[in-house]
Amino acid sequence: MILKQSIFCAISAGLLASPVFCEDTFTPVGVAVGDQPELSTNDFATFALDPQSPLATVDYGAERAGYPFLVVSSLTQPVQLEVKYSEEFNGLDHPFSDGPYSFSNQLGNSFRVETFNITRTGRVTSSLIQGGQRWQSIRLLTSGTVTLSQVGFDATIDTVEPEDLPGQFTCDDEVLNEIWKLGARAATAACVDKQSQKAIWEVDPVNGVYARSVRPSLSVNGTALANYTLEFETMIQKGGSWWSVASPMAGNAYTMLLTGELPEASRLANVNTTLTPPNTISLAYGVDFVNQTTLTTWVLDVFEVPFPVRENTWHRVSVSLSPSGYLSASLNNTLIFNISQAAYPLATGQFSGSFGFGAYQDHAAYFRDASVYDTESGSTLYTNSLTTEDVLVEYGTQANQESLCLDGPKRDRLVWLGDFIHTARILGVSTSRIDHARGTLQYLLDSQIEDGELAISPNIGYNMKASPDAFAPTGSYYLSDYQLLGLISFHDFVQWSGDLSWANQTWPKWQKQIDWIIGKVNHTTGLISFNAGAFIGPQDGGSAVACAGVQALTGAAEVATALGDTKSASRYQQVAASIANAVNRHLWNGQLGAYSSSRDDVGNFSVSGTAFCISSGVASANQTARALATLSRLRLGPGYKDSSDVSDSDPTVNISPNTNGFLLPALFQANAPSLGLELIKKLWSVMLPLNESQNRTAVGTSWEYVNSQTQQPGLGLFTSLSHPWGGAPTYILTEWAAGVRPAPGPDGFGYRKWIIAPETGFQIGLKRAQAKVVTAFDGPLSVEWHVQGGKLYANIMAPTSTEGQFVFRGRTIKLSGQASYNFSVSVH
Repeated sequence: MILKQSIFCAISAGLLASPVFCEDTFTPVGVAVGDQPELSTNDFATFALDPQSPLATVDYGAERAGYPFLVVSSLTQPVQLEVKYSEEFNGLDHPFSDGPYSFSNQLGNSFRVETFNITRTGRVTSSLIQGGQRWQSIRLLTSGTVTLSQVGFDATIDTVEPEDLPGQFTCDDEVLNEIWKLGARAATAACVDKQSQKAIWEVDPVNGVYARSVRPSLSVNGTALANYTLEFETMIQKGGSWWSVASPMAGNAYTMLLTGELPEASRLANVNTTLTPPNTISLAYGVDFVNQTTLTTWVLDVFEVPFPVRENTWHRVSVSLSPSGYLSASLNNTLIFNISQAAYPLATGQFSGSFGFGAYQDHAAYFRDASVYDTESGSTLYTNSLTTEDVLVEYGTQANQESLCLDGPKRDRLVWLGDFIHTARILGVSTSRIDHARGTLQYLLDSQIEDGELAISPNIGYNMKASPDAFAPTGSYYLSDYQLLGLISFHDFVQWSGDLSWANQTWPKWQKQIDWIIGKVNHTTGLISFNAGAFIGPQDGGSAVACAGVQALTGAAEVATALGDTKSASRYQQVAASIANAVNRHLWNGQLGAYSSSRDDVGNFSVSGTAFCISSGVASANQTARALATLSRLRLGPGYKDSSDVSDSDPTVNISPNTNGFLLPALFQANAPSLGLELIKKLWSVMLPLNESQNRTAVGTSWEYVNSQTQQPGLGLFTSLSHPWGGAPTYILTEWAAGVRPAPGPDGFGYRKWIIAPETGFQIGLKRAQAKVVTAFDGPLSVEWHVQGGKLYANIMAPTSTEGQFVFRGRTIKLSGQASYNFSVSVH
């Protein structure tokens, strides 16, 4: 289990005479020194690295995030240190650790390895964020001896531990207690304060943009361009410079890496001259030049430059995308290559999309005087000197302008619309950070385009309010079912926060999105028909999409009622009821005993379809019972596979804590607590450090995927081991094991009315449970109950301006007007 650590920081360029304790750094709990990574560490203390013991393994005990720092206390000569960052321990054994993550600009280091050139004692700090990791290795690459008195991260997330959050849950089952913390800590790691993720570019009024160790960041003004010529100047300060063309805002692009001459005097000891040969331009299609992650990249070719590419010297670059299918690049007016796209069949992208600038791992370069011309006509399409601060906004490299929640702290550092559905509820029972939830939803609303859709995964460095339409050509509005999940998140946020003022302020935008959703109801079938893809199930006439639509519209009707918009509430309820009838008419399969995946796939059913059709109220009591009986056909490994058409024997099949998380509330709502408890214990316990093998992958947070057979991270090193979308047990345990829930409907918003129902916790064998949530009124709502001598004793604390009900064994006790309530009831 994770212990709370003391926090030490040094806040000057040199060493302090005495320690200074502060709350804005993360420091290690353990360290081991040797010649290879070590899983077992000793309590952290000052350590030295030399050629005989060149590597330190550093353990932070749990997921941490921030700007890395080293405090060098002694040095025999200048040295170079290679530092790796990894969520799981095994990443330290890989050349690129558990990265890189270069498929989009994520306001952090695109790489999980960086090299420090140490020339003096004192504090050395990285300029770029490492967003999430438990493990770190520090390897001495050169001769000499270096002593480090401290290492750590200047925190870019809240340093609070789960035990100290405003929302709490504990019970007499320690495994459940630790599982509750998984989602709480994942949300703490993924949700960030405004301006905490600093700009990743620096801007010089003469030399222009300065980029280090970040993938090319793209101009929002270039997303609709095609068949253009890009010209700019670049000056390599270290290693090389990197740019891309024909690029979506995230994903595959044509990327080019100009590697300089790599002079021996300043070359890093770990430079990979096979990957980045000196005096060349490497051309790739994809997101990088390596396939360390699951995102495939194709290195198309490497072209020699016929002269030395000097560092600290300006070079003029011209890249042309031709309508005839040719791609060419020139350096200092010398043609380096002119190739046919057809000669490289792995490069499947069209010559359309934006352009951008960056620098590869441990590289640094300046860029200035960028111009774009139509390749065929020569007309000017774009010019920018890149020497003013406004480029940070245009290229999405400015500090985050909202407090918001990312998909995960190390990877997918984007604001994913649909994935927020679990995070929104986790926040309500743990961090209670209204600013994080509201900021996330506001940022998504700012991305709304004319038809009402919200972007599904906007980058955090852009100004979405100023440029949502620029993202429309980039694929930012696919996965249409994420509009449904985002709308559900809005309701859930309003339900726990009671923030009707903000809901009213933004209501026209939500109504616009709802109108878009209603417009997707098929007039013939009555089901929802999307045409831009869906994540939770078939997009056209699917049960998961339709039932999620019912849940989304029912929630929207509740918000409308609370806002006094009875006309909209009635309309949304009517559409929801109509879709529900269509689901039962077209998709309930009595022979199967479940809701069919879709009208075109009647023989299969899914976790998400079953989950949403129960939680939305579409399923009757009889249908619910039959669907739960059929659910066993989806059992695989520690959880449930997504669909019945997925092979049980395929070793690559992953179990999704996200979709299994959709199932959890349905199981408890349907009074199937034993199934719910079994799922929680089997699936989420693999994320805990219960043995040496699990300690390699446990970071104290909920995972993205779990492999069905090995119960290891489901996408290998690419897996996010800190993903709030996998943290559903956090709110389920508060709401059902402890029994603290808002009352149904608008009356329960902000916990103005509430329910305390220990029945489920008692049914799953708990003898004691405590929970606390923050309300929208004067004080928290909390319960402590325990079973002793045939009775259940309850102690409830609540704001006097609220009222609630205690429900147990068919008995209801109404509670109001007091700050505390103490009583006992028979358990028989």
